[in-house]
Amino acid sequence: MPHGIAAISKVPLEGWLQIVLFVGHYEGYFWRQDPKRAPGDYEGYGFLGVGKNFIVNVDPIEFQDAEVKKTKLSAEIANGRLAMVALMAMLFQNGTVGSTGPAMWLPAA
Repeated sequence: MPHGIAAISKVPLEGWLQIVLFVGHYEGYFWRQDPKRAPGDYEGYGFLGVGKNFIVNVDPIEFQDAEVKKTKLSAEIANGRLAMVALMAMLFQNGTVGSTGPAMWLPAA
C-alpha cells in the first residue's frame, strides 16, 4: 500500500463518492448559512463547533465581552490559516521528495 499522496489513488471511486455525498449532505442540511448572521456563524453551534447542549450548557465564548471575543476569534482564524499553509507544505514536500517524515533524512537502505 503506498503512503502519502500516492495512497489517494488507491481509494475506489465509490469511496470518494460516499465521502463527497456524506459531507455535502451534512453541510447542506445542518450548516445552512443565515444571512442575518456573520459568515461561518451557524445557529445552534457553540464552542468548538459542537451544539451548545452537547456536553454542558456552557459556551465560554458567550461570556466574554465583545473585544475579547473578537481577539480570540481572530486568533482562531489565524491558527486555521497557518494549519492550512502547513498542510500544503507537507503535501508539496511529499509530492517532491516522496516522504514527509524523518525517513527523508535517513540514509537509503
